[in-house]
Amino acid sequence: MVEYTEALAALTTEPAGIDFPSQTIVWPESNSGTAPTWSELLTKVQELQAAEPLRLLRLQRDRLISKTDWWVLPDRSATQAQLDYRQALRDITTQTPTLDADGNLTGITWPTPPSND
Repeated sequence: MVEYTEALAALTTEPAGIDFPSQTIVWPESNSGTAPTWSELLTKVQELQAAEPLRLLRLQRDRLISKTDWWVLPDRSATQAQLDYRQALRDITTQTPTLDADGNLTGITWPTPPSND
């Protein structure tokens, strides 16, 4: 779940806060520029929430690829099944991930790792 503070951090590098009851951005006088509006903040929250499934997919994909990096070290020869698995992991971002109510990835068909030969 994307937090409002994440959205605010994505909108500005200036120190700022959020006053939820009044739905305003707390913008210290020492900051340069102008504060983002509440509407801009809500738009950024929606943008980050829409991007969250793909961000999580890439994180999981990257973890799985990193577990197979040793297969392609210069002193060994990866099998075709290993190379195919790594390629399938790289291609997984062509799928459209979604999140369930608990924030878990759904709608993804993960490739099956090859058996250890």
